[in-house]
Amino acid sequence: MTCGANPGRQTARNVSTCRATPTQWDLMSDAPTRATPLPLTRFAWPGVRPLPGWLRSLEAELLRDPRLRWAAKALLDFACGLCSVLLAIVVVQGPGLASFGAEAALLLGATTGLLIVAADAVGGRYRDMWRYTSIREAIEILVSSMLAPTALAVARALHLLELPLATLVLMGLLMVFSRITVRALRRWQVAAGKARSQQGSLRGNGVDASRRVLIAGAGEHGLSIARDLRQMATRGVELVGFLDDDPAKVGAACNGARVLGPVRDALEIAERYDVSEVIVAMPRAEPAFVRSLVHRLEAAGVQARAVRGVMRFMTGHELHRPGATTLHELLDGVPARDRAAAHGVEPATRRVLVTGGAGYIGSHLVRMLLERGYYVRILDRFDYGRVGIAALHHPRLEIIQGDICNSRDVSRAARDVYGVVALAAIVGDPACNLDPEETINLNYAATKILAETCNFYGVRRLVFASSCSVYGSNSHGWLTERSRLHPVSLYARTRVLSENILLDRRGDVEPVIVRLATVFGLSPRMRFDLVVNTLTARAVVDQRITVMGGNQWRPNVHCRDAARAFTLALEAPAADVAGETFNLGGDTENYTISQLGEMVARIVGDVEVVTQGDTPDPRDYRVSFEKIRRVLGFEPQFSVQDGIREVAAAMRADPALQRHQDPTYHNVQALKQTFSAPRRRRDDFAPARTLAQA
Repeated sequence: MTCGANPGRQTARNVSTCRATPTQWDLMSDAPTRATPLPLTRFAWPGVRPLPGWLRSLEAELLRDPRLRWAAKALLDFACGLCSVLLAIVVVQGPGLASFGAEAALLLGATTGLLIVAADAVGGRYRDMWRYTSIREAIEILVSSMLAPTALAVARALHLLELPLATLVLMGLLMVFSRITVRALRRWQVAAGKARSQQGSLRGNGVDASRRVLIAGAGEHGLSIARDLRQMATRGVELVGFLDDDPAKVGAACNGARVLGPVRDALEIAERYDVSEVIVAMPRAEPAFVRSLVHRLEAAGVQARAVRGVMRFMTGHELHRPGATTLHELLDGVPARDRAAAHGVEPATRRVLVTGGAGYIGSHLVRMLLERGYYVRILDRFDYGRVGIAALHHPRLEIIQGDICNSRDVSRAARDVYGVVALAAIVGDPACNLDPEETINLNYAATKILAETCNFYGVRRLVFASSCSVYGSNSHGWLTERSRLHPVSLYARTRVLSENILLDRRGDVEPVIVRLATVFGLSPRMRFDLVVNTLTARAVVDQRITVMGGNQWRPNVHCRDAARAFTLALEAPAADVAGETFNLGGDTENYTISQLGEMVARIVGDVEVVTQGDTPDPRDYRVSFEKIRRVLGFEPQFSVQDGIREVAAAMRADPALQRHQDPTYHNVQALKQTFSAPRRRRDDFAPARTLAQA
């Protein structure tokens, strides 16, 4: 019988067969044949040395059925309740049970024990709570333990039961203490077994630690993963076995590991064999089923990861989602910081990667970083051309032409890097609406790739360019970083999702979220699709500007101020910025669109302002920048008036800028040309990696 493959199909990597041969299992399997027992031999006298072995056999043979394990746990809780009642009565009312009545005491104890078990079972989390894994479970134990004494106290108040108050109090305390103690002992037993297993792995394989892995799914994907795990067994990963819902496979040996049971029993099997993590290799299973399985395992303290295809899993090209894994994550035990050192990065060398470094803000930021002594690496697809860095030549500047959606390009760019400033994205609502699929790839999926890559290569700081547009239509007062988000566009929604990904998957990286106000001002890669720049250009060229609506509030920030704020976020102490979000701008630079139009007309001079009442743009937000001022000491150096004067003077001096309608100055028009052109293959790119020399 072939496990997980078509018997008539020949492949380059033959799928191993499953054989239900006990002797083979005994010789080849790494999985233990019994659960880890309480190590009583350490304390036992010679006369009772066989007792621990008998207990191990009892647990392994009689408690394999999940229902029997549940019953054993319930019996222990029942015993805790019964013994607590009897002990409380004896302690408070004196030796013996004559004063209360032996039969009455036993009946009261039994009723209390049953009430505890029923309360936990009805709560729906009895199995997880019995494991005693967190404060939450301890609180649930406390609540269920005090339920019986509370009911007895009510009966006493109604004169239905004659029982001293001291007995009730002691009864409740004993129940809480005994139940938590039993769970703590069980957890200690499991931890001791894992420690002993790791010590055995140290002696046998010479590795630093052993992670016991269980694979859910004994099909083609699971077997392929198992083969790779076995080939790299010296890396500290021990394959315990498989789970599969095919009854014909249960008990069979696949790639030297037994199929231990069906997937529905994953939690019990993981607990029985001291599994540290479960890989769910079931790419054809319903996503809801996989999510439910991962959630149940993680709720019980077992790490769970899910993969789709084995090739993506092995190469790391899988676009990660919560609970996903790659083979590198599983096998590479070197901490991220040590991986950076292994690649030869000197601590004194500060190399910064800027994605989108040839863009509107990036072209300023790259220059600032070079001036501050950094080694700067740019990763850019150059959809808008190279004009932003065309005049920039520096021995510490490295340029990689590549795509942030391509994991190989991102991996090459992130090696040996101290910090990353993530600017690359499709920016602006009209540009994002051109191709929603491409927008999601560039603005969201690429963020997941970047986050995982930064973790793998030990990047310390990741500064991410988000947007104040995440506040959307939200004009009620000043908006802070804690205000409710109300994104009304695809662009804003991708920013919100990207922020969540970076914070959820931060790992060892220090993420800093920077929500940009609407940017304006002169840049080497000039844009005339931003509100202040657009109004100024039309005022200079046409002497006439049109204001749509006019009452919408917009925060504003100069592109050079924005670049300076990114350097502050990159250099600030981790205690101040790691995991934090900052609005980027200045409080005095919040204006309505009408105010901006009047300001442009006044500064440029001799300009007609036409106001149209209706606007298709629902965005309306006034933002507070108190946090970035307080934490980073950031204050804008350029006001909106300064930006208007700067752009107007540059346009009057440069005829090329007066052609402000050219596609090169507008993201939407430039991207229309990019999206309509045939997709370039990797070989079509110019040399992917060039070093700009002085």
